[in-house]
Amino acid sequence: MRYSVEIRKFLYSQYFYGGLRIAVGISLPAILCLFVLDKSDLGFTISTGALGACVVDMPGPLKYKRNEMLACSAIGFLAAYATGLATFSPIALWATVVPLTFVLSLIVVYGNRWPQISFATLFMMVMTLEEHFTPHQALINALWILLGGLWYTGWSTLVSRLMLDRIEQQALAESVFACADYLLARAQFYDLDNDLDECYRNLVAKQIAAVERQDAARDIVLRNLPKLRSGKIDARRAMHFNLFINTVDLHELFVGAHTDYPLVRNTFGGSDLLVFYRDLIRKAAADLEDIGLAVLQNEAPRANVNVKAELRAIEYELELLKKRELPAKDPEAYAAISASFRRIWSATRLIDRMRRSLASEVPTTDTEVRIDEALTRFVTNRRVSWLQIFSNLTMASPSFRHALRVTIAVAVGFWLGRLLPLTNAYWIVMTSIIILKPGYSLTRQRNAQRIVGTLIGCVASIALILLVKQPLVLLVSMFAAMVMSYSLLLFNYTASVVFTSAYVLLMFHLLAPGSMRIIGERAIDTVVGCMIAIGASHLFPYWEYRLMGKLVHDMIAATRGYLEASWWWSARKSAPQPAFAGAMLTEASARVASVATSATAANAQGA
Repeated sequence: MRYSVEIRKFLYSQYFYGGLRIAVGISLPAILCLFVLDKSDLGFTISTGALGACVVDMPGPLKYKRNEMLACSAIGFLAAYATGLATFSPIALWATVVPLTFVLSLIVVYGNRWPQISFATLFMMVMTLEEHFTPHQALINALWILLGGLWYTGWSTLVSRLMLDRIEQQALAESVFACADYLLARAQFYDLDNDLDECYRNLVAKQIAAVERQDAARDIVLRNLPKLRSGKIDARRAMHFNLFINTVDLHELFVGAHTDYPLVRNTFGGSDLLVFYRDLIRKAAADLEDIGLAVLQNEAPRANVNVKAELRAIEYELELLKKRELPAKDPEAYAAISASFRRIWSATRLIDRMRRSLASEVPTTDTEVRIDEALTRFVTNRRVSWLQIFSNLTMASPSFRHALRVTIAVAVGFWLGRLLPLTNAYWIVMTSIIILKPGYSLTRQRNAQRIVGTLIGCVASIALILLVKQPLVLLVSMFAAMVMSYSLLLFNYTASVVFTSAYVLLMFHLLAPGSMRIIGERAIDTVVGCMIAIGASHLFPYWEYRLMGKLVHDMIAATRGYLEASWWWSARKSAPQPAFAGAMLTEASARVASVATSATAANAQGA
């Protein structure tokens, strides 16, 4: 692994930029209230609303992200207000929190960002559990939380608008990096030291990641097409558009064809041919990685990786196979290995074109495909039917079962938090909510990661507090931990938990210096919450593999629609509305890709 490259990829990535944006957006209200107004409690309450809204602040189209943060803030206000009204009595609080948890957990049925909205609103509810409000105080507290959510929504929207081109670059670079990782997974098949089943599992994971990154880039790039059609296209936008089209073509070049790797291994396992294939694909992946890094750093890529030696070596080996009459003796093996060579050769040419487009000193406004309104059919539709929640009020719904599990976990955690000494109900409940996911395998994984991350974070916080006595150094360390926590959240949950635990404990230490008891309490609360979550995850199980039947059926139907659209278009070449036919074709193609990705992801989780 080239650590310098990985560090640069992270520092220029959307994750690190997002971590900075979130950390600043959360910290500013607290800092202003603490140092200007001298009201730390008010700053904490406003930051609670900002913390809830920031959960939804993930890479994606700005329009939908803004609306989702607004919806999160509004629902969080209602949840905090209802909880605050019930804090006058433990019985009333119990009767309010339990059904409210069920409703807020069930809104995951709407898909897209609603699971994040569900968690954020549950977080705002949980942060109100330990308070005691009058009706007027409950309203004021909820309004401050709403203000925090609105503040963060405005802050994130402003920063995102100012960095719109940069966000597009980062999304494209992530798509290129994911494509490079996918190629590396393909290269593993040509190394006989690698287990074939493990290679397939790794390939499925990399394919899911590549499609997800492409979908994120597609939503950003293609939603800006109206500017391109209005004649305002510039060289940078054309370059970004071409890079996206080339990345999709490169991915489809390999995904759209099947290679019989067991046959290839058994036939050519003793020759140097597989070594040449492996090295060639690895070089192509390294070339793609350099292109993605150049996009991130907004500069021309370095000198391209030379693959002529491997290409000529493979051509020579294929000629030897022809002389040995392998096409006649074993036509299937020869067809498989020669088809792989044609695909890799086409991929290297496509990568060269991407590199030349980025390195060209004379900018061009020519695009790889004609800009047409039909391309907008590829973007994700975020519209939902609000009545969908009622059709899921049945045990046949995985979301309904998930809502029941979360509700039971919250009820038990709230009860234990009030019963056991040295525990805080809100921290136990929060841990259970964080860990419990609709899928059992993901819940189990998050449980282990949460325990390990919290323990490491507690130990690191104790060491830092004991060794460092300057409050300013601790404050800077807390902010750095906050940035890293949100930067790592999407791709390294364990490390994110380590930094989250560190910055939360440092914050409590700065607010109440000299108190080490709270660190031990947080560790105990985390363990209790994890035990409750893992126990609740066994209730009402709905295994992921059960979704495969419906997804496969949907994929067959989508493929049939794609073929019908293709046939209709080819049969009406002289039709006066080719754009309409193209729209049908692209929409059907997008449907196939979407359903196929869902089926692949469900298969990976079920395994």
